[in-house]
Amino acid sequence: MERHYRFPPRRTSGVVGKLSITQMLVIVAAIALPWLGVQSGSLALFVFLLVAGGGLIFVAFVRVGGRYLTEWLGPVVGVVVDRLRGTAVYRGAVFGPSSLAHRMDLPGDLASLRMIAAVATDGQQRIGLVVDEGTKVVTAALLTEGTPVVLEETAEQESRLNEWEAVMESTCDQDAAITRWQLLFRSMPDATNTAQAYYLDRAVQREELPARALYELVSRAAPSAQRHEVFLVVAFDLQALAAEIKASGGDDTAIGVVVMERLLELERQISEARIPVRGWLTPGQYAAVLHSQFDPDSLPLYDMQSSAQHELDLRVAGPSATERQWTLFRHDSAVSSTLWVHELPRRPVKSNWLAPLLQQSDVRRSISLVVQPLPPHRAERSVSNQALAAAGNIHMRQSHGLLVDARTQKELAAAQQLDDELAEGAGYFRYSMFVTVTAPDAHALRRSVAAVRRRLTRVRCSSMVLFGEQDQGFFAGALPLARGLAPMRGVTGS
Repeated sequence: MERHYRFPPRRTSGVVGKLSITQMLVIVAAIALPWLGVQSGSLALFVFLLVAGGGLIFVAFVRVGGRYLTEWLGPVVGVVVDRLRGTAVYRGAVFGPSSLAHRMDLPGDLASLRMIAAVATDGQQRIGLVVDEGTKVVTAALLTEGTPVVLEETAEQESRLNEWEAVMESTCDQDAAITRWQLLFRSMPDATNTAQAYYLDRAVQREELPARALYELVSRAAPSAQRHEVFLVVAFDLQALAAEIKASGGDDTAIGVVVMERLLELERQISEARIPVRGWLTPGQYAAVLHSQFDPDSLPLYDMQSSAQHELDLRVAGPSATERQWTLFRHDSAVSSTLWVHELPRRPVKSNWLAPLLQQSDVRRSISLVVQPLPPHRAERSVSNQALAAAGNIHMRQSHGLLVDARTQKELAAAQQLDDELAEGAGYFRYSMFVTVTAPDAHALRRSVAAVRRRLTRVRCSSMVLFGEQDQGFFAGALPLARGLAPMRGVTGS
């Protein structure tokens, strides 16, 4: 029998019940205003402050664009501050002063990134590692190959899913020191006809009828062909590896040696799960992926010129210019808009539930699933916190004679199910999903975003445009850097 999957609802619990800290502050301010009016002794001032307090209560509970008005405070303040400081626009490459003196010239909070090279076991191949000096994280990217798994029998598909599940759960091991991992899928027009290049490289007897028919087919498909790439990006915690790195010398070479051991072990597990891979990206390949996301028109040039002897200079991995606007992010030869998929299917779906979005051929897009694996002790605290918050919310509503909504009950049931799965030895993950849509201009982008949101609705997902946060959305949804998860809050985490 084919397995079905159901995702738990996104948590809605806050500091008190479902109230967030921002809503609580607004409510406290709304109560304080009439009190100040009473203390003043002026009837007119009291009435004015009472009306103002009522307005604040209204603001605390009104939704706009899928968010409470209080949740818009951060994006609005960020945009205003950037406009005043002039940091919403970035100039790099020839437009930036002394930009080529940097190892990688990237915008915003990506400026702390630098690339180092780790030497593979053969002593010749180099693996690109992106070191984030700000968050003390080092990242590597593995390029995978596609397989016709959807054409296989159900039993074989289930077997492969179980093997991949084992790989995922291995990342929860505290000794693995994996702080996040990311699955990044990107689809773009195949300007260089990769299928034809594959045919020319692999076909032996090209004069036979089947070979000629295949060549004609891939040649005719070139104008509408799409290219798909899937990267597994792994981020390691440098603080967790500090002792090993110090014992190996404490420099960049030591970082490469320690991380390389874990990359080889992870690649071995992935190969045992029958997932074909092309290998970890070299520094030049990593830089080319970053730059081609900022400058999509440069991708065909990299395809034609890429070789072991000709790799992209790491100093030009970033864009020439970017500009963050309220609804989109401008970068070099394109504009992008990022969607946050805040609700995954809550009704049973099959393992290929995302196929309509992955197979969409008329939109250039990147789909990013960013995952934080939690070790068992942190997972238990987080699940316990979720169950306690949901149960407390239910108790508070019942004690005040209020109706307990179905969503809160499902949140409690989901937390209890997670607790059961943890007791059985399953792994636990925090995750976020982003879809970055890219187009040549703003008009085409609006149509593409609408088309993608329709596909997301079709697969029972809920999404919202990250208004005011499009630069951070692009970094999380389009770049192989395993970004996009906020830190866990509090002692128990949430």
